[in-house]
Amino acid sequence: MTAAQSNDQRLLHRILEDRHRTLAPEKSRDDFFTYFAADNALQDWDLDYDEIMDGIVDGAHDCGIDGIWTFVDERFITADSHRRLSTRANKIELVILQAKNTSGYQESVIEKLHFHLPALLDMSRDEDELAPHTNAKLLDRTWRFLRVLEELASSFPKVRIKVIYANKAAEGPHPNVKAKGDRLRRELAPLITSDTVVDLEYLNAADLRERTARGAKAVAQLVFTETPMSTSLGEGYVCLARLDEYYRFITSDNEALRLELFESNVRDYAGSTMVNNAIGETLKSGTGEDFWWFNNGVTIVADAAQIAGKRIVVKDPQIVNGLQTSHEVYSYFQQGGHHRDRSLLVKIVVAPESGTARDRIIRATNSQTQLPAGALRATESIQKDIEESLAYTGGYRYERRASHYRNLGLPLDRIVTMARLAREFTSFVLREPHTALRHSDELLLNEQYYGQIFSTRHDLDIYRLCLDVHTRLRAFLQEYTADQPLLGDSQENWLYPLASMSAYTLTRLRQPTERDLLNIDLEHLDDDLMRRMTGALDTGFKSALRNSKASGVDRIARTPDFTSRLRQSVVSQARFHIQH
Repeated sequence: MTAAQSNDQRLLHRILEDRHRTLAPEKSRDDFFTYFAADNALQDWDLDYDEIMDGIVDGAHDCGIDGIWTFVDERFITADSHRRLSTRANKIELVILQAKNTSGYQESVIEKLHFHLPALLDMSRDEDELAPHTNAKLLDRTWRFLRVLEELASSFPKVRIKVIYANKAAEGPHPNVKAKGDRLRRELAPLITSDTVVDLEYLNAADLRERTARGAKAVAQLVFTETPMSTSLGEGYVCLARLDEYYRFITSDNEALRLELFESNVRDYAGSTMVNNAIGETLKSGTGEDFWWFNNGVTIVADAAQIAGKRIVVKDPQIVNGLQTSHEVYSYFQQGGHHRDRSLLVKIVVAPESGTARDRIIRATNSQTQLPAGALRATESIQKDIEESLAYTGGYRYERRASHYRNLGLPLDRIVTMARLAREFTSFVLREPHTALRHSDELLLNEQYYGQIFSTRHDLDIYRLCLDVHTRLRAFLQEYTADQPLLGDSQENWLYPLASMSAYTLTRLRQPTERDLLNIDLEHLDDDLMRRMTGALDTGFKSALRNSKASGVDRIARTPDFTSRLRQSVVSQARFHIQH
């Protein structure tokens, strides 16, 4: 007899059914629950859909791990963001997720993690020994953590591993499960570093329902010290806020930095620079001088702002200037700093949604500070043109601002981030799948890459075509892998090479131009062609594995040599009818 469900379980079931139907009906129930659990478990880090999916490693040979993400000072580490890391870091975090679409906690889940994690997180691990029973994506994501741990060792960061076990249970875990979890926590910590902290969090039906209801905060409150000034020219305020009150404004309930407050790409903290070191020293100064005397303050753009007592209530705040100051204030209080009655200058501007005022404010305020090349891409006209074109011609929602459309509850497969479009353009139009696999942030931050991808020279329809090709290939791979595993057990190593192959097979040309690509009939990208391309790619991977010292499909797929060999293989095979 099936046990009666609790109210929390019934309500969570309804939420899951509604979200599954609305957001991702193409996903299986188990796959959607994994995404749903990850989305809620990682709420404090404010990841977009692509970033969440980047860490999902669920599948064959996943070692009992459904998701894994690395953060340095609250910033998510992508495929290439380690290249731009500061040499100084306060905190490195590894979040590990196990999501079970069941109604109870199992000891075997903890036991499996206990068996595999020590080997996966060992800096001296043997890749060749792990590869046969570990999927390529999991190997890569654990290596990301080990790489930043090694590169930032000289700054002696705090290291924290958070293991999250989520399911639909009515209650918490049985004492036997908790005992095994406590053992995992105790024994895993010293294997990483002598002062590593390992936490285990159990999320049940009530926890997941509460986090779903919590959602992203669209309204925030800032306590000010003196009555704000305003003018008759428009809605806005200038005020002083005590440092500890500003710290509360920019952090979540568990004191994580609220990245959703920062304009989409303005997330690159410059780290240990002369300016930031000076800000940090001013904060630590024991003199009686106020902080705002030496700092330009921060600018916040909002949809609405209203004074209520000693607070300003701000709707949809975006901190468009003051990123470095905000990070330094955050680090100062994280390390035990005190406000000592010192204040920060805060400007709050309510700019109209229509027109260019908001973008001009962002650009004008940020022109005073050196930011990475990609920091203000979202406001460029080409990005706005792409957003409008994709919505009109392809039904896609292009997220120039992080999580904007996802927070509106639109289907996930129609939401496109800037990083996703850059990678898919690189693999299909530029036919560099190895670059798409190796880079993410760099495609937006590096002027050469960015200029190749986002240019007014391109027909706007080429961006929609890139997305359409990859959408078809994703759907095919999802169905294909239901019957047979892929080498490396990871679809990402196959998706981008297949996209580059499609450029040749759909045009039947050795060097297709953008115009050639725009003239293709997408209906020709059918299951038969995709299956033939997958077979050719499988042969290419197997040949490379036999002849290369580099172990693993993930490493081979990321080399330009393999891309070159794959192209030669495709254009020379008669079955693809490429013109010579």
